[in-house]
Amino acid sequence: MRVTLVHNRAAGDQRHSAKRVLSRLAEAGYEADLGDSSRKGLKKLLKDPGALVVVAGGDGTIAKVAIALAGRRIPMAILPIGTANNIAKSLGITGSMQDLIARWSLDRRRKLSLGALSAPFGITRFAESVGVGAFTELVVRGGEEVGENTAGFTGHEIDRALLLLQRIVAEREPWPRQLQIDGADCSGEYLVVEAMNTPMLGPNVPLAPGADFGDDRLEVVTVTNAERKVLAEYLDHRLAGGAAPPPLTVRRGRRVMMRASPRELHVDDGPWEPDEADGEDRPPRGQEGEVTITVGATGVEVLAPG
Repeated sequence: MRVTLVHNRAAGDQRHSAKRVLSRLAEAGYEADLGDSSRKGLKKLLKDPGALVVVAGGDGTIAKVAIALAGRRIPMAILPIGTANNIAKSLGITGSMQDLIARWSLDRRRKLSLGALSAPFGITRFAESVGVGAFTELVVRGGEEVGENTAGFTGHEIDRALLLLQRIVAEREPWPRQLQIDGADCSGEYLVVEAMNTPMLGPNVPLAPGADFGDDRLEVVTVTNAERKVLAEYLDHRLAGGAAPPPLTVRRGRRVMMRASPRELHVDDGPWEPDEADGEDRPPRGQEGEVTITVGATGVEVLAPG
């Protein structure tokens, strides 16, 4: 069977090199065309990807390919070799590369719905979550303070991210936020507002353990100043070795509206960047606008584990 392999060279290690993945695919009977995960490379690769697109990478690469495949009848198979692997874990895709490949079946698929963010300053799509507050700060500061570890944290990259998030949650002040969920006014002062499509975000933090990536609804998680202690205690216990999901306020809805500026938003594991801009009259990047978040208009089929 001819397939396309999208491999992120920056993810994983030599055990998950493109050469090793291609070898495993060949052993299982797949004839794979290899390409990189850049936007230009994806566009070229996905013109004729064969019967299946195999993604070897982390959450960013998986989301990028899912968005590129949205609305097409070509399924995606995931080999999670990133750091957090939130999407793969949410789909139950865990195990060795060899075992995962052996369990693939084109007849066993699950829908991964994709979300959309629309604002006067641009539009974009997402797989995991969109939000403002503490997790945006984690995304913005994480590359330097966690990735390059200029903060001098100890431990694995996930532990370093949890330590930074712990610091942010302790120091950040709540911010007034206009918020509507399916027309109901939920405005308030929040440390965190997250519209979740999958249960986890960031360093495997299960903010919305009940989220279903295929039900075309969002789990909207809010954290007030009064709930700061709940999130802080979760992070303490997590760093100590384990913790149950934090019992935070979660509301379900199909359409979320809030006021935010571009610099306040994160989309999946990165700061907001538009797919498209709404012409020359859009507000400058620092100016607030009304942000609308929905899910389910498009999606991609993912091979489910056996």
